[in-house]
Amino acid sequence: MLRKMKTQMPPLPLLLLATILLFILPAVTYAKSVIEPCSSSESCTSLLAYLLPWESKLSEIASLFQTDIFTIISSNFMHDPFTNPSLVDQILPAKSLMKIPLSCPCIDGIRRSVSTAYMVRAADTINSISEGYGRLVSPQQIRTINGINNNEGVMTGQSLVIPLPCACFNSSNNGVTAVYMSYVVRKGESLSSIGARYGTTVMDLEEVNGLGQAVVDPGDILAVPIPACSSANLGWYNESLIVSNGSYALTANTCIKCGCGPSDLKLRCVPSGIAASCSHLQCKGSDLFIGDVYENQTTVGCNVTACVYRGHSGRKIFKR
Repeated sequence: MLRKMKTQMPPLPLLLLATILLFILPAVTYAKSVIEPCSSSESCTSLLAYLLPWESKLSEIASLFQTDIFTIISSNFMHDPFTNPSLVDQILPAKSLMKIPLSCPCIDGIRRSVSTAYMVRAADTINSISEGYGRLVSPQQIRTINGINNNEGVMTGQSLVIPLPCACFNSSNNGVTAVYMSYVVRKGESLSSIGARYGTTVMDLEEVNGLGQAVVDPGDILAVPIPACSSANLGWYNESLIVSNGSYALTANTCIKCGCGPSDLKLRCVPSGIAASCSHLQCKGSDLFIGDVYENQTTVGCNVTACVYRGHSGRKIFKR
């Protein structure tokens, strides 16, 4: 049986003080984000889930994160700009979600990226810069790493370090190759909806992000494991490649494009068609080029012959 509890009112002065403080002091909230301790000097490939705050060209996004257009195109499995030249100048609408690849080093014992710099423009504020990066970095983080006091602003032409979140976790999740993507939680989202979108579970997200319960708030930054393809067991020469599901990567001096298919998580490599100076793409003693597969139906079965990429050294491309 429910009982009505008697509530004792606080003395009037205390109630008045609480009311005054409520209106005077701003509400302070702190977004949660995962911090991965590390000791290795090696970097890994990670991803940022960048929600465009306003419409932007690919070239503008590439400049903001100091990467190249090809890398953004491949990470989002867009068509090659050579087959669709207008893609380079295409204006993407606000609220488009783009995957931005990011090298994730170990700095001062934790995983984070501080290699991105931003040149302050007229009318910029620290808050608007944070907004421009999709809230992947907070105003306070920008202030702290650049030694800017809370009562100081920024000047036009000033160069700022932009600390961006990243995670590696040995590029593995439950024994499966994975690339970790830093994702800013939006209003109305939950661990369940985010997990369903990226093919992971609530339990996985809780464990990876060290959450005591399945509760997240808008602005929290989660490390989301994205299944990936790896060259680790393919016998490649002098090369290791990890490609997240639903994307591709350029290698061998951009001569080769390796994609990660969603159905079987196997790397499939073909000539990229981007670089003009690529040679040695044909397998020796065969009419097949890298990525070609020939099936010959016989009376006893089907013989399959393939020309497969096996790594590179300088300009030399290995295949079998």
